[in-house]
Amino acid sequence: MIAGVVIPARIKTPVTIKGETRRKGDAMKNGLALVVVALVGFGTCALLTALSSQESQKLAVKFENDRVRVLELRLKPGEAEGFHSHPQYVLYALTNYRVKNTAADGTSKVFKREVGDVFWGEPITHKGENVGDTEVRALIVELKQR
Repeated sequence: MIAGVVIPARIKTPVTIKGETRRKGDAMKNGLALVVVALVGFGTCALLTALSSQESQKLAVKFENDRVRVLELRLKPGEAEGFHSHPQYVLYALTNYRVKNTAADGTSKVFKREVGDVFWGEPITHKGENVGDTEVRALIVELKQR
């Protein structure tokens, strides 16, 4: 029994198809292989969706129109986000925090932000990591090209 599916014993009666002798069980074996491939594919897809969901919980879209996109950033101490890009943006710190940003070229810099800090940012591709002991919470308003 595999995942609630009962598979009957293999039938060993030979069958001749277009001059070839095959066993009836071969079709069942091929069908089982197809089911296994489908289950592995489904599992992989579910894992990627879960990972994507975890990443989107760190950077959530709160509002978007044709001019701006507003994101909320949340990183627990020690948590990191993968590489991503921003166009020109304004960041507003909601908590006191320390974050290490690593640019696409590998250079890193640690930033200390205080509640209420406002920061202007030029377009960037980077990843961030909370290197402090408080949660990173910030609103990011990205400006869209017109």
